[in-house]
Order: sequence, then structure tokens, then C-alpha cells
Amino acid sequence: MSGRRLLVLFLVLGAIGLPAGVLRAACAGRSCHSDSHGTVRIPFCPLPDNLKTEIAAGYREGRSPDVLAVTTSATLWGGTEDRSGLAAAWPSVSGGPSTLVPIVFWGTGVSKAARLPSVVGLDQIAPTLSTIIGFRRPHPDVRAGRPLRGVGDGARPRLVVEIAWTGIGSGQLRHTPGAWPYLRTMMRTGVGTLDGDTGSLPLDPAATLTTIGTGGLPFQHGITGTLLRNDKGRLVRAWGPHSPLSVIATLADDLDQAMKQRPKIGLVAPNTADRGIIGGNWYLKHDRDAVVIARGRGAVHAARRMLATGFGHDEIPDILAVVLEGTIRSMDARTRAIVSAAVRASGGSLVVAVAGTGEARPAARSQEAAISRLVSDVDSAAAHGARLVSGVVPGGLFLDQRELAKLGVSGDAAVQALMQVTDGRGRRIMDDSFQGFAVSFARYC
Repeated sequence: MSGRRLLVLFLVLGAIGLPAGVLRAACAGRSCHSDSHGTVRIPFCPLPDNLKTEIAAGYREGRSPDVLAVTTSATLWGGTEDRSGLAAAWPSVSGGPSTLVPIVFWGTGVSKAARLPSVVGLDQIAPTLSTIIGFRRPHPDVRAGRPLRGVGDGARPRLVVEIAWTGIGSGQLRHTPGAWPYLRTMMRTGVGTLDGDTGSLPLDPAATLTTIGTGGLPFQHGITGTLLRNDKGRLVRAWGPHSPLSVIATLADDLDQAMKQRPKIGLVAPNTADRGIIGGNWYLKHDRDAVVIARGRGAVHAARRMLATGFGHDEIPDILAVVLEGTIRSMDARTRAIVSAAVRASGGSLVVAVAGTGEARPAARSQEAAISRLVSDVDSAAAHGARLVSGVVPGGLFLDQRELAKLGVSGDAAVQALMQVTDGRGRRIMDDSFQGFAVSFARYC
């Protein structure tokens, strides 16, 4: 960082009245030192540019973890609230996690001559579907995603079906090429790519599903993961009781509002935290969406029953979202069954979007033990055995603010403790750790 830019950062910090302790916190871990040229580094800045971009896109001040960390290798998975038995990888400077995901558009309104660009994001699904059904959403500037040009052919389908493959990234599909024949057929007869991108880290399905639903990234929609802070500072589960609202509306929210609740909006999903793909509470006191919690083959039965209630029967566009979990082969088979049922229900007037939420692994006891040890090590080093950590998500720690106040310490204590955590061979796990405000000031790197 140049001396001029560093001076600007210090002036900004001083202007907003941050205490000297915040500046000291900026020297956490390995990220504050002078090299032979006298260059000073601050937290977060030394990380690779693409990693910084993805972490910043997944961060929302006031909702994200208090302390963030990046591992030296892909050796740490999950947190204290791994949803549906899946664990996502912590951001790492080497070895992953990859943000590449499959994205496919198929059906009425999708041009057979379409070619996707080299970079396609999950945040482009909602605006592209909106264009295909001929719906102009309000306030486009609040969302990062832009519609994919040339995908629509002008036809207007009566039904939109969004199918999400939870915990799936493109690497898994490439490693099992024979396990997804139906998705491959959809890519061949529609348009698709294995080079889609979540656009953010961590790869928590609650966050990426809301990206699919809204067309914005987590820094915009604010659903940063399964665990997040609400406006009162409480740690809650996304889309559950006392959860904060998505900061921006989903496509389903906007369509429902614009058409005075006439569209049918439905969700079949294994977890209430999956609700971000349709939203439902942005326009208060107006929502009547149908939501069914179902797993495995139960998701197919629930989708069929919902479709039979009139989805796709008239010229008013409807939206059905289905979130699947399980093996790639089983999700491929269930996708075929759901699309077939949707074709029958709509008389063939439908557009389908299929996407992965990002790679995750089945939660294992060894992963749970590693997270438990990490929490214990941080509590012991930072708070002398007090319970400082109130929750863990891939890539960060939520801290008990009351405990911090009682102990008279700052979040930097947890930062320093994280940097001392080692694996079974005595090797340091973290490459860097920093408080959340470091991400907010990343533009000064």
C-alpha cells in the first residue's frame, strides 16, 4: 500500500472517531508488517485479489461474523450450525473452495442459439428469468446481477421453475460425469455452463439461494449465511423466528407485488433457511406463498401436489422453486421428475433454471471435532476459558458481545487467538484473521 493511500485510510478512521484500539486491531495476525521497502500492510489486504473480492461480496456489516479468517489450506469445514448435514469449506489461500457452479436455462423463452459468456453468476439468474417472462423489476440498481443477453427468444412462459442443487459445485459434476444425464440433456437442448460462479464466499446455501432469488450478492441482500445477526444483535437462523429481512426483494416478491398477489408462488425445500430463493416477507402483510418442507423423494411428491393446484394454468406467470439435497445422481433423477410434472401442469409453457449452491461435504464427526477444538482454543487463549465464541460459520466467528464487555477485551483477542490455532501436527491453520471492519475498508488496499 502506498504511503498516500495508508494516510487516507488513517484519516478516514480518525474522521469517524474510531478508538486507537481499532488501529491496533488492524495489525492482527501476519498482515501488519514492513518489508524492505517500508510498505505497510493492513488486515485483509495481503490476500489474493479474487479471494478478497469473494469474501467482500459475502460480507454485510452488522450481520456477518465479528471475526473472519482464511485458512492456509482446505482443511477446515463447517461450523456449529451445519444445515441439513452439509459442511462448507472455510475460505483458503490454497486448495479451494471453488466458487464454480452449474447454471442451466431450459424451456419456453430460451433461445436455442444462445451462448453464455465466460463469466456467469448466480446473481444473473433472477434478472434473466425476469427478462424471459417479460417482467420489469423495480430498482434494478440495488442488485449486482444483470440479465444475460441473448438467452431469451421473446416467448413468454406461464411458469418459472427454479431448481437448486444444494451443496453442489462444478468440480463434483466434473468428477462424476455419468451421474447427471438429465442435466446434461438440459444443457444440450437449452443453454448452460459448468463455469457459473456463486460470486461470494462462504458457500453457505442460505446465502447463495438468496443470491439466486434476489439477483443480488450477500453484501446487498444481507442473508450472509445460515447464522447471522439480526437488527437487535441477536444471533439467529436465516429465515427463522426473529431473522432479519432480506435487504432487497426477490424476483418472486416483486412479481407478487406488481401483480397484486395473483401469481402463484411456491417453495419445496428441506430447510426453512432455504427460503431466500423465493423470499416472501419483503413486502409486509401481503404474502401468501405456499411453502412445504420436504426431503428426498418427498420433494418430488410435494412439487407434484403443488403444481396440481393451478401453477402455469393461465397467462399470469407463476414461480415454483424446489431445493434438492442428496447425491448428484438422485438430484438429477428428481429434477427430471419435477420438470416432467411441470411440463404437464403448464402444457409445456415453462422455463426452468437449475443451479448449484456451491460445493459442500456431508458433515462428519472429524469436522465437528475440529470446529469444537477451534472454539475451545480461541476461548482458552482469548478469554482464559470464558465462553467468548457464540457461533461458528465457515470463515468466521460470532462473539458474545456481553462477554467481551465483561472481560474488557475487544474482538482482536479472538483474532490473535485464531492465529495461534494449530492442527494435530502443530501447523498453524490460519493464514490470516481480521475483524469484520477490515473488509469494509478493503477499498483502501
